[in-house]
Amino acid sequence: MLLVAPLLLLALATPPTDTLSAPASPSGPTRLDPVAQLVGALARLPATHPVRARVDHRVSFTQGEDDPPPAGTVTATAWGGPEGIRIGWSPAVLSRAETEERARLADPEARTPTRDAIGDLRTLAMARALDAVPELLRDLADAKLLEDRMEPLDGVPLRMLRFQVTPVVAARDRKYVKDIEATARIWLGPDGVPVAEERRVLLKGRIFLIITFEIEQKDLFRFGRNGDRLLVLRQESESRSEGASERRDRHALTTLTLLE
Repeated sequence: MLLVAPLLLLALATPPTDTLSAPASPSGPTRLDPVAQLVGALARLPATHPVRARVDHRVSFTQGEDDPPPAGTVTATAWGGPEGIRIGWSPAVLSRAETEERARLADPEARTPTRDAIGDLRTLAMARALDAVPELLRDLADAKLLEDRMEPLDGVPLRMLRFQVTPVVAARDRKYVKDIEATARIWLGPDGVPVAEERRVLLKGRIFLIITFEIEQKDLFRFGRNGDRLLVLRQESESRSEGASERRDRHALTTLTLLE
């Protein structure tokens, strides 16, 4: 196990502040800056509209030089509404996970891809997929706008905002982190609402003077609207952690399909 394991819990989780609104111009009406415009567009999506979706999740893990285990693939149903969220698993998926658990009792090295995929599809991640606004606002908190230009997405020219963002580092880990690179690119639709986001965080550091480490996380989100909800219809994630001569990789793909 890597000595830098606590650093794997890093997330862009800084709460939103009130510093994003542009001040009023003394010579005319208020002119909103790009960040304030984006925050305003997100504020119009309070996620009160009920939603039901099929969730397909695929995840694979690689540890060091070991042969990669089979990817785990599961399907669930998620509901979101005023009462909160619920996630439903089919009897077939649960039975498959139980079979893997029993096999592992006989062979501790037996693979458990279904169980791993169920555990990887966390409830909080599903809540963010059914309501993408809070996490986007956390990405914008204390963000510095680097670019505001037109950039194609799937061949369509869209307005793209690129930010330098500030990931949260726990106090116990901050003394080990020597370098942080964190950026986010957000593509906006004609109504100013995000249609995609690309986020990358790279941390480099040293522990005990001789152990260096790197942790990299990349996420690509595709958004969609359902009533007053902004959903994550597709999220592809890649993470890499290296240190103490060990390496661990994770690749995950989650898609949402709206159901009537």
